[in-house]
Amino acid sequence: MNLSLSDLWTAAGVILGFQATAFGWRISQESEVANRNDIVWLPPADYLNLAAMLTMVLGVFLGAALDITSIGQTKRLFGLSTLLFVCHGIAVAGHYELYGHGHKRSFRWFPFQEKAAFAITVLVLATYCWLAWLR
Repeated sequence: MNLSLSDLWTAAGVILGFQATAFGWRISQESEVANRNDIVWLPPADYLNLAAMLTMVLGVFLGAALDITSIGQTKRLFGLSTLLFVCHGIAVAGHYELYGHGHKRSFRWFPFQEKAAFAITVLVLATYCWLAWLR
């Protein structure tokens, strides 16, 4: 696909907006928990979103703007950031233990379903990186 840098930046800006909104929602959820004097934390799934945002800002915007990355590298980093964000959603569902029915939440920091989502994420990201950079 023959995308220009401005096309990539347009799409990246939209996705970065979704990423920031998702992170803001998580922060507001944890603020509500803190107001109840309960334990607050960012689950591991949220670190996927933070990695996605950093990849988007540093790799897609700053890297290209400073001529550190080529258009090909920028496209690959855009794909990586987008994939991290999609995997974030899958991992958040695992954090809340939403896979399956009739299951009660364990309220752990890193429950089994989230661990499984992370394992899948590692496989997906490794495959993507192999296909995008090493092939």
